[in-house]
Amino acid sequence: MDALEVLLPKLQIEKAVYTRVEGHSPWGIDLKAYPHTKFGIVIQGCCYIDLKDGSLPVKLERGFCYLLPRGNAFRVRSSADGTTDKFEDLLVNLQGRVLRCGQDGDQTIVLGGQFVFALERYPLALDLLPPLICFQVTDSELIALQATLSLMEQEIRSQTLGTQAMLNSLADIFFVQTLRAYLSGSSDRQTGWAGLLSDERLGKALRCMHQQIGKPWTIAALAAQSGMSRSVFTQQFKQKLSIAPMAYLKLIRMNLAKELLQQSSALGIAQIAVKVGYESEVAFNKAFKREIGTPPAAWRAKNSDR
Repeated sequence: MDALEVLLPKLQIEKAVYTRVEGHSPWGIDLKAYPHTKFGIVIQGCCYIDLKDGSLPVKLERGFCYLLPRGNAFRVRSSADGTTDKFEDLLVNLQGRVLRCGQDGDQTIVLGGQFVFALERYPLALDLLPPLICFQVTDSELIALQATLSLMEQEIRSQTLGTQAMLNSLADIFFVQTLRAYLSGSSDRQTGWAGLLSDERLGKALRCMHQQIGKPWTIAALAAQSGMSRSVFTQQFKQKLSIAPMAYLKLIRMNLAKELLQQSSALGIAQIAVKVGYESEVAFNKAFKREIGTPPAAWRAKNSDR
């Protein structure tokens, strides 16, 4: 089982919706939050992207991709401090899947859109990723990404037998292509999942957590998997992921618990407790309420799929 299968199982991508933005500077687009993953690829020129949280804009040039795993509101524009128009207001300029905006300066082309998941929001596993990921792809990866989008466009235009099934599969392929480029790229190999997975010893411990999430892991056991002392393992894990190993384990257990509570009505609370690594339903109830703020049964009643 490879890294993507371990970290992001059962993504259940339903489709990818995208728009080709052709902006002539000065131009800028303000996009509101949406409970699915947003993406973009710079095909030509350059632009700046930032979350509306005070963080500094990031410059993106040809061959750069961005992912907003949880669909945060963001801005993309020709200059770091330029003005923006609401995306919805610009839709009057949409022709097919091409959106032209701006004035008469240098041109930038961005293929941007969103992955729509089968559920009503992004998978909870994506809570483990940063809110904004920017990374550069190789020329071959860029060609492959464009080819997948081209196939999707052909399917949309044809609307023939099996079109929806093809679109679902192509959306899944495209999402994995982008995440694979991010995890295997050289721009962010020191920290985060990419940093952990590139480290053979730490990566082994990370995979153990995800593949055997119900096992009663301790720091000593995880450190042994990595061939490190407990102190060195804890220090290096926290340096890479900005969170201690046992806190990370608790986080992925709670995320899995929420997914099981939401999607698996056949499983009782006690069964879910065992699956996510708790010895008893009582211990699970206490941990879930402490971390999430409400008991698991109450959370299920409010959030389960209808």
